[in-house]
Amino acid sequence: MEEITKSLIFAFLLLLILYLFGTLVYHNLEGWSWVDCLYFMTATFTTVGYGDLVPTSDAAKIFTVFFMWTGISIGFYMIYTISKYREEKIDHPFLSFIGRITDRDPRKSHKRIPMDMKRVVYPAYTGTTVLGKTRAPKKYKKKQ
Repeated sequence: MEEITKSLIFAFLLLLILYLFGTLVYHNLEGWSWVDCLYFMTATFTTVGYGDLVPTSDAAKIFTVFFMWTGISIGFYMIYTISKYREEKIDHPFLSFIGRITDRDPRKSHKRIPMDMKRVVYPAYTGTTVLGKTRAPKKYKKKQ
């Protein structure tokens, strides 16, 4: 199994463990229903925080402080892993497919690729950029 796939599975497992643990804690400390626990946790670690459910006991408030930091961190890790997976599994094959069907090698036809795509398709592009316009390296004529 590839490293990026392992990272994606790991991120989902962390999120699942966080949901299971948080649901049990809030159900026991606050007496909320299972759906209310899931709803509160999702609103908390996506930083939405509607405020309709609020922990009332001191133990639940202290747990929520640590739960927020952990949940937000795992959420950011999940977003990073999903974007990295998408870049490797979808974007690169798609750009290479586009290059094949248009019969253009992106490394050779750099003038036809938008500037923001040059870094993705051909990172070693040697031209210079001035105010968003690409200038290829100058070709020198031989002196006679």
